[in-house]
Amino acid sequence: MKPVLSHPREAEIGRTMSEVMSSNVRTPLGALTAVAELVLLCGLTYLMGRERRRHAYGDLPLDCQHLAQVLLLYIAYFAITLLLNVTAILRLHVSKMAIPVALFGILSLALLIWSMVLLARGAPESCDDELYSALSGVVCYHLVEMCCLAPLEVGREHVHLQVASAREVDQEGGYFIMS
Repeated sequence: MKPVLSHPREAEIGRTMSEVMSSNVRTPLGALTAVAELVLLCGLTYLMGRERRRHAYGDLPLDCQHLAQVLLLYIAYFAITLLLNVTAILRLHVSKMAIPVALFGILSLALLIWSMVLLARGAPESCDDELYSALSGVVCYHLVEMCCLAPLEVGREHVHLQVASAREVDQEGGYFIMS
């Protein structure tokens, strides 16, 4: 006799973070998001490399230095995101890294808020418009990803869990779907 589960969703909740990430990155939306983040990473790296060749960051006015620093942090953000996507595609186990991944999410939210504050100040006159425009584009993507794309992925997972919660265990351990 199979043990009776204490909660109808217990069988489905057993999915690890690695399994959830792997299934999410393999959807068309997940793949599109990963490609968009790779393009942003490459574009920002190119822009900041070109800016570095023009002059050292220390030579920039303070407002421009803040823009450059935030863009460099976004390069790190997209690099870490790319690394997480690659680990999900390769189905490597990242479940043990749940706390650092959660902290990364909190830090990315702080980066978004800091970026929005810089954008609200307006483009510094002493800065190259490319830095401000790049930050505007990255913030727009980050907002769309956070408010639209990620909830679509989480929503798909939520539907998966709802189906699992609709199951009940009968006395022989079998499952049936309630209508």
